[in-house]
Amino acid sequence: MRYFVAAFLLLLIITFSKSPVFAIPLDNFEISMKEWDEKRELASKYLQEAEKSLKEGDALAGCSSQREASRYGIEATEALIKAMEANGSKNEIENLKAGLNKWKELGDFC
Repeated sequence: MRYFVAAFLLLLIITFSKSPVFAIPLDNFEISMKEWDEKRELASKYLQEAEKSLKEGDALAGCSSQREASRYGIEATEALIKAMEANGSKNEIENLKAGLNKWKELGDFC
């Protein structure tokens, strides 16, 4: 019985450990998707800030936030393109590249 409890506790420690010793390395697809998610959230945050600033009449702050949103949107889209290429998916890449151009236009707009 003691061995069972000890084995169970060891399994819990290994499973929930934050130690890098037990970390499973991420592949290129997972790394790119993680970057996509992080940058997409930042782009969204800055777009909301830009909208709020522009509605309040602060064009300078609005444009600054819009440029930041553009930068993060570009980085996010490039990460998504990398993820799709790593995954072998070629169908949507042209659409993503068109979206990339929209992000660039947004940054150049101000």
